[in-house]
Amino acid sequence: MLKTDTPPCFQIRRQHLLRSEPEACFIFFGSEEDSSIHDHSFRQNADFQYLTGFDEPGAILVLASGKSYLFVQDRDERQEIWTGELYGTERAKSVFGMDESHRVSEFESKLDAILQDAKKIFFELGKNAKHDSRIMKTLQSAIRHRGRGRFGNPPIHDPSFLLSNLRAVKDSHEIELMKKACSATARAHVHLLKTVKAGMSEFDAANEFQYQVFKKGCTNLGYAPIFASGMNATTLHYNRNNDILLPGNLLLVDAAGEVGGYTSDLTQTFPISRSFSLEQREVYQAVLDVNREITRMAAPGISYRALHSKSVELITEKLISLGVLEGDLKDLVHTGAYRPYYPHGVGHYLGLDVHDAGIYHERGEDFLLRPGMVLTNEPGLYFRDRGSKFSGIGVRIEDDLLITDQGCEVLTQELPREIEEIEALRASAHE
Repeated sequence: MLKTDTPPCFQIRRQHLLRSEPEACFIFFGSEEDSSIHDHSFRQNADFQYLTGFDEPGAILVLASGKSYLFVQDRDERQEIWTGELYGTERAKSVFGMDESHRVSEFESKLDAILQDAKKIFFELGKNAKHDSRIMKTLQSAIRHRGRGRFGNPPIHDPSFLLSNLRAVKDSHEIELMKKACSATARAHVHLLKTVKAGMSEFDAANEFQYQVFKKGCTNLGYAPIFASGMNATTLHYNRNNDILLPGNLLLVDAAGEVGGYTSDLTQTFPISRSFSLEQREVYQAVLDVNREITRMAAPGISYRALHSKSVELITEKLISLGVLEGDLKDLVHTGAYRPYYPHGVGHYLGLDVHDAGIYHERGEDFLLRPGMVLTNEPGLYFRDRGSKFSGIGVRIEDDLLITDQGCEVLTQELPREIEEIEALRASAHE
């Protein structure tokens, strides 16, 4: 069903970008549909989605001189029989709040005129050769029309930095969508705790999750899900999802849904049997303790580097207490002795992309968290050494944190994390 309106946040974002560079022209290409693939849903370019909310392929957005221009596919009744109704220029203009809307076929001729007064151009050069060619051809035409001596050749800048700063801090519309995605995802994970049994396959569990997350309100999966049992859980991006779930093993589930293009990112680890073994319990509690401490630390004015460094220190302490590492804590951290067991960062920004836009440091300075930013908190421990008593144990506990004025809000808090809570839910799966 086509949209009948869009919230004002999209116009506000475009105006913010225009005000940041009033003499510039911004050019953004939306995603294109792969005509050779008919069994995959279309996914809009994240920057384009952020600025427009427009969900058709092959569109182009131009921002210049305080105005927004959207270029869309022309309506074709014969094609719409196959792929569905299109907005067309008039509806695209009104529904998405554009100053002007034109056919994509008019892009070069309209852009030629728009560029006449531009003193700089923001365009992601080098990402798509076809797009580069269209822009450079039109730019040369605009230069000829206005004369080289007027301003000289307008320089081309990458808009990624400007968009990254804007997208890093979520507005109320984005936060609402992310809360819905996180809630539905957490409740789908709770369902797995109540239903997954030995003898099922990882694929069976993945299918059950997908059904539940859509049933609870998500509109898509946020990323390719990971359902890793036993030794598979020690592979960070395991994606075969085809082993049989065996009693006595753990199941690590890294899977999430999205709402309106905004994704959650949640990982839980639980026993396939009713309860954790002693070794599994020790590792799980160690990771949970680190997760809880990072949640307490996350607040405005804290850098991602500080959070990750703290997680490394805490993980190393846990590895010492588990008898895995020996020696001085500072020396073990300095030499990276923890890395075979904790090889990844403690988190990342989250939003339209699972690894969302946002900078972590600039010119040697750490970027500090601000209210409205969303990031994951995902410490883990992975034991691949088959000679260890912890062999085959992989535990990751991942939550999504919204930075607030006072600290942070755990958006995935509906998923129980304490060992006793998990075992109580697992008992219902074995009744």
